[in-house]
Amino acid sequence: MKITIVAFDIWGFNKFIANRLMQLGHEVTFINSFEIRYIYKNKWERIGNLFSKIFLKKNIKKVFIDETLLNKINELSQQDQILIINPSYFKNSHLELLKTKTNRFLAYNYDSLSRIPLPDNYEKLFEKIFSFDIDDVKQHKFLNLLTNFIYLDKNHNPSPSNKAFMILSKSKEREIILHKIATILDYKKVNNYEFIILNPSVKTGNTKITLTKKHISLPVVEQKMKDSEILIDLIRDNQTGLSFRIFEAMALQKKIITNNETIKEYDFYNPNNILILNKEVSNIDDTFLNNEYEDVPTEIYEKYTIDGWIKNVFYN
Repeated sequence: MKITIVAFDIWGFNKFIANRLMQLGHEVTFINSFEIRYIYKNKWERIGNLFSKIFLKKNIKKVFIDETLLNKINELSQQDQILIINPSYFKNSHLELLKTKTNRFLAYNYDSLSRIPLPDNYEKLFEKIFSFDIDDVKQHKFLNLLTNFIYLDKNHNPSPSNKAFMILSKSKEREIILHKIATILDYKKVNNYEFIILNPSVKTGNTKITLTKKHISLPVVEQKMKDSEILIDLIRDNQTGLSFRIFEAMALQKKIITNNETIKEYDFYNPNNILILNKEVSNIDDTFLNNEYEDVPTEIYEKYTIDGWIKNVFYN
């Protein structure tokens, strides 16, 4: 099949889908708008664009991105299927043009509708819409539940050096919880944890948490996860979908501490492996911290692999 995937892929998760489809013998085009960057010719052009944004409401960087994306769409031959990930990241005119390039136009919302809503004309645009948010799916019949996926090979480090690891980007409510978790671990004399916050909004709290503006690549994050016994997963307000951290933990056979209560509704849930935080963040006990990870049954594990994900989207 000829398949195109269009995404704003900051971390590179969606590239795994494209690569796997190619391994399976499909002709795949992957359009990542995150990689479309405008480079100023000189400082005068940068200054000129500043005035253009202020007085003309025109940003040459955005114009360049829009035009480049449009050219890439126009270059597409007729496709068997096109998948748009988080369609609201793209102009409606781009989506409508993409629709003319295929008879099966699909969307996947990797966010809650309260945070990233669908385009107003979603019913006319898409043949099928998937969502990772279980509450959104329960409330809207047009959505089909589709979790994120296991993109890592199954791998277990029998002697990790850290007890826990977490990296998150700016999110005040999650940062506050992470600071509380760090303080609890300190109280329990658990000192070998690594928590990182990118572009933090909360500047004070537990001083052992690393605050940084520097982007950390996915391979570096993967290594830090492998070297930890427990992964922390903190969701944003009004989100019930499972983050990639859950599936990374399954592949790496790590326990999870999370504030996502809906994880109990999934067949891989095991309280031995997954601790659901209460609102007070007061239930991190020694039993959970010290017990051994229990393997997820193979038939359940396979459902959440990237092959299972591809089957649900492109073969159903």
